[in-house]
Amino acid sequence: MKGFAKNWQRGLAAAFAGSLLWSQASQADLLIPDTFVDLSGTTSANEPWLAGTIVEDVMTAFSFSAYGGTVSGTVQNRVVLADDGTYDFYWRVFNDESSAGAIYSWRIGGFVTDSYNANYRIDGLGDIAPSSAYLFGVDGGYVNFYFLNDAGAPSLGAGLSSNFFFFDTDATYYDSSAFYDLTNYGQTEISDAYTTFTPADVPVPEPTTLLLLLGGLFGASRWQRRQR
Repeated sequence: MKGFAKNWQRGLAAAFAGSLLWSQASQADLLIPDTFVDLSGTTSANEPWLAGTIVEDVMTAFSFSAYGGTVSGTVQNRVVLADDGTYDFYWRVFNDESSAGAIYSWRIGGFVTDSYNANYRIDGLGDIAPSSAYLFGVDGGYVNFYFLNDAGAPSLGAGLSSNFFFFDTDATYYDSSAFYDLTNYGQTEISDAYTTFTPADVPVPEPTTLLLLLGGLFGASRWQRRQR
């Protein structure tokens, strides 16, 4: 995780200087390395052929010290298998009512894909849209999503939740080897890193397959002990 923080620290200066059916819309905005890209938002009417099925939906709690108190909440991690057979990756951030202040950025690392097509759902749940995203021009798949209002102040305040924001990918496999964190305004206080989903090169065994594999290994181990 040291490289994760180092890359973000390197990019921080540049940033300040410069029914499981999911009818998703993925008219995404292409992220350009080392460039802030304003996110336009999209609706399910834009590209209805990208509808799909939710295959993962995980809630992960977070907390970190900031603003003289504690910022806490939950991140919803979602994977959608689109009808074209590829996976899209969604997140939604909930800031607790008791939080000491607003969330400024949600930052992901280890999310490697051929192209970074990002956006958020206008017609979905949530109060606050991410205003922009920044793809760092270093290896490792580092992207920041920012929550700012028109005045440049952090907008994801206590008691609010974000819209679903996402990457539209051409991945046919995925795993949970990516990681993310959240920050206060100015990114001087940062949460721990939490794992999340990302495109993968090889399939991950399904739970039933994994249980059968583990059962086979356990049986083989018992058989070997009996032969001794």
